[in-house]
Amino acid sequence: MNPQIDIIRDIDSFLSVKTEWDSMVAGIFGNHPFFRHFWYDNYYRVYFDSSSLMILTARREGVLVAAVPMVRHRRWMAGIPITEAQLLGGPHSHLNRLLVLQEDDQLAALMIERLLQEGIDLIYFEDLPESFPDQIWLEIFCRRNELALDIRKVRQSPYIPTVGDYEEYRRGLSKKFRQLLNNRLNRINREGGFNITVVETESDFDAIEPDIRSVSADSWQGSEGSGIFSGDTNSTFYLNLIRHSMAEGYGQISVLYFDHRPAAFEYHIRHAGTEYCLKSEYSRKFDRVSPGAVLDMELVKRAFDSEVTTYDLLGFSDSYKLRWTDRLAPYYRYFIFNRSLAARAAYALYFRCGNRLRNLKSRIASS
Repeated sequence: MNPQIDIIRDIDSFLSVKTEWDSMVAGIFGNHPFFRHFWYDNYYRVYFDSSSLMILTARREGVLVAAVPMVRHRRWMAGIPITEAQLLGGPHSHLNRLLVLQEDDQLAALMIERLLQEGIDLIYFEDLPESFPDQIWLEIFCRRNELALDIRKVRQSPYIPTVGDYEEYRRGLSKKFRQLLNNRLNRINREGGFNITVVETESDFDAIEPDIRSVSADSWQGSEGSGIFSGDTNSTFYLNLIRHSMAEGYGQISVLYFDHRPAAFEYHIRHAGTEYCLKSEYSRKFDRVSPGAVLDMELVKRAFDSEVTTYDLLGFSDSYKLRWTDRLAPYYRYFIFNRSLAARAAYALYFRCGNRLRNLKSRIASS
């Protein structure tokens, strides 16, 4: 049976499908926190309230079976104004995807075609994992439909398999890094010691929120604007998320106290054997005892001692993360250009000409 594909364009209509949306996510996508209705509702209200909502839904026999949450806006690309449909996500969402079953290429194709019928010049899927959509399938689909396509690896996200013995894992780390961890642990213990408080309920979070704010105010993330409490938007997004995740039983915050003073914290989400490290901050006034590194060490160790099978560091393969693991998960950005004149011109200038210029600059720099 051909699915019925509709587009939700306003927040009230999106709110009206909350129950069946979460039922679909629970049944098909393992009730993943990053795909639930709350996640997209919170993200849209905080970061995209000036863009038009454009959420595709697919139903079979009246039952919601798939969705592609998007926003629509105008942007400039290579000096050309275009209309873009972008996945409802960004710097604070680490696991995006089309909410379509991996084997259902036909339904994915129908939903992409529906987007193109809306006068969209560019479909932008940001930070998708390697597994879906299948790149070969997407290349064939775009070629058949005369659509320009560009796929770019945007990052490799480090993760630690936490099945097995922690000491065996630790012995696999470089000797230099093991010595560094020992030195940091010895130093913090010599200078006053530490303890870690793990918070998993809203009421407990209320009690430690002032401590987290004090750490964030003195962290480098706070000074650069990427901390949990950096500005009204981040504060609103993360406070909403923290409270919801704790009410639903999948969020936790670990706070390290050095000599009874808050020195570092991490906010994690746990789901289906994976622990996602969303945010970590430490107070720079305690640099000498490396509270962030000590907290990292303790939380990795605790993951090995729990039911967690994957400790996902998220984000980019920063050097400090690669000391912990050499396992990397690739993520890609997909640019699908429609057949409009503006779309073709933007693709030609931004990617074809841009690639040539970038290659030329690289050759000049290396010569």
